[in-house]
Amino acid sequence: MTTASDPISATSIAPSLPLSVRMGWGIGTLGPVTVLTATNVVLLRYMTDFVGISAGVAASLIAFSKIFDAFADPTMGVVSDRTRSRWGRRRPYLVLGGAMLAIAVVGLFAVPDFGAVATRVWYVGFLLLFYAVAYTVFNIPYMAMPAEMTSNYLERSNLMSFRVYAVGASQIVASVFGPMLLGAFGGGAGAYRIMALVFVPIILGSAWTCFRLTRNAPATERARDVVQAPLGERISSVLSNRPFMVLILVKFLTLMALGVQSVYAFFFAHVLGLSDGYLGQFFLVSSLALIISQPGWLWLLRKLGEKRNVYIIALLLSIPAYLSWLAAGPAEPAMLIYLRAAVIGVAGGGAILMGQSLLPDTMEYDYRRTGLRREGIFAGFYTTVEKLSGAIGVAAVGAILSGAGYVAAHGSVAHQPASAIRAIYQIMGFVPAIISTLGVIALLFYNLSEAKLKATLPLVRDGELPAGAVT
Repeated sequence: MTTASDPISATSIAPSLPLSVRMGWGIGTLGPVTVLTATNVVLLRYMTDFVGISAGVAASLIAFSKIFDAFADPTMGVVSDRTRSRWGRRRPYLVLGGAMLAIAVVGLFAVPDFGAVATRVWYVGFLLLFYAVAYTVFNIPYMAMPAEMTSNYLERSNLMSFRVYAVGASQIVASVFGPMLLGAFGGGAGAYRIMALVFVPIILGSAWTCFRLTRNAPATERARDVVQAPLGERISSVLSNRPFMVLILVKFLTLMALGVQSVYAFFFAHVLGLSDGYLGQFFLVSSLALIISQPGWLWLLRKLGEKRNVYIIALLLSIPAYLSWLAAGPAEPAMLIYLRAAVIGVAGGGAILMGQSLLPDTMEYDYRRTGLRREGIFAGFYTTVEKLSGAIGVAAVGAILSGAGYVAAHGSVAHQPASAIRAIYQIMGFVPAIISTLGVIALLFYNLSEAKLKATLPLVRDGELPAGAVT
């Protein structure tokens, strides 16, 4: 038996899922991550500099929408678990969620020029709630699928690498071509509207492609009496799954960096004095590094044999790159900016791959302990933490900027006081470095290795189908 510290042979990670299924599932993330990245990177600045909403209010709106939706995520997990259709439990929501996301992205970046600020605030608040629900409708069923598609410990990492490829492509679309489009069309409010319209066919196309190419993917169907188990029992099972709870803590910490990422647009504009086009180039390098790094991280996993250790290495790699922003300034050489982008991209590629790979492992661990199929509720809790951590990250950025005297504008870029510039520096350097450090510490308590997972013998209940059973 392979132990947690043994190197893993190349044959043990050989995929059994068809390439079309792995690619199709991975492509599904293009739409949601495109919208997620765009909102993380440029939405806050769009709201402050072009819609005329103060940084504190704008960040509060984003945070409230995430918190509101976070409490609905476990419910969506239950809905997904209970769904019975000719297309399975998960796949119908891929199309529905994709359509809702396309509507949301256009609404968020095409705010009408209402005369009153209060009216703009109410409009943006409603669209943020709609976007949050749309993301949940797609993402929870989507993230529940891998645990059903394969029960192989290492094949899940191979499967997840296709999602990371798509994440990298999504970041290129949203944070590279997005800012480039903004620069090409003048950088005003109208440019954001054009950017959103370009995103729409990408969102709809990726959702439909995922729906089609996963039609023959292994899936499970649960007996009606098990599906209708009380929500309280489901929540209790989640809380008793120690590896899942540790993973949730790690993801809560590290996903805060997504919300903090909203400071990049401020840093490039007000500290480096660079345009949105340069910001796009930074994310291009970072995203390409994330994509290119995937074979290397899979190779390292085969050598080390434990996903947790690879995850720790990825987080440690990012810390010096974050801290180096503290020494950057208006005359910063382009090479140093791109070097940071490459290191952050490589580190992010490993962190995303390992974090996503651990999730279905904890789902299978629950199934082996209880004999129950409830991937949806686990995905729901996972997404809940994603929303809460992102909300806290964005709210922290807005609160710090507002407290430091950041000046909002309506249709132009205002001169910022020295206190606001100092705050931007601190958010850019110290905050993500601290987050990564705490993530490393939390991972030391994660103990679900492949050996432990295999040693947990499956408990099969009447009416349940085994992992990977096609229905």
